[in-house]
Amino acid sequence: MAETILDAGRLSERLEVLELQETSPGVWGWTTVRRAWAQVEQTTKTNLFSKVGVGARDAAVVLRRQPLTLRQALRWKGRHLFLTAITDRDRGHLDVAAALVNPVDCRTEGEGDSGLQFPGILTEKYLKWEQPEPYSVNQLTYVLVTPKVIDLRRGGLVWVAGAHYEVQVAHTLDEYKNEYEIFRTEDL
Repeated sequence: MAETILDAGRLSERLEVLELQETSPGVWGWTTVRRAWAQVEQTTKTNLFSKVGVGARDAAVVLRRQPLTLRQALRWKGRHLFLTAITDRDRGHLDVAAALVNPVDCRTEGEGDSGLQFPGILTEKYLKWEQPEPYSVNQLTYVLVTPKVIDLRRGGLVWVAGAHYEVQVAHTLDEYKNEYEIFRTEDL
């Protein structure tokens, strides 16, 4: 099969390459490490960035070959691109599959209220509804996807976008990310 060479003029979208860094003790955030030109296309596919949650809108990115791993992320037009696959396109370019997601602010509480602060990605798992007498209760279960460096304790509490959740299940075998099933119960 012949190698398809990409026209350099098609790399017209400006991206930021992001790395998760500890910006102060216990505070983690995505930091721009460089800029790059790319071709970005939102596809009609669903990107399954989580093994236990629902997917997000997919983006196909082509950029010049450079050091890039699934531990990093991209920012395009203010949107966060969660990287899910990086493959060689040709000698000079990479194909990158990414999920268009909205990171949320998360924090844990530790001794003296000094826990971790970090960005996470919240996605739906399922919605459970029960009708015990005489109240209605809604148990909300989500999946919180975090960078690998973030290690949450099962049974611990995490604030996600201003609400308390309990960490119920931890999926930590992926080399690049952790996924936590979190839940909270609300009276209706």
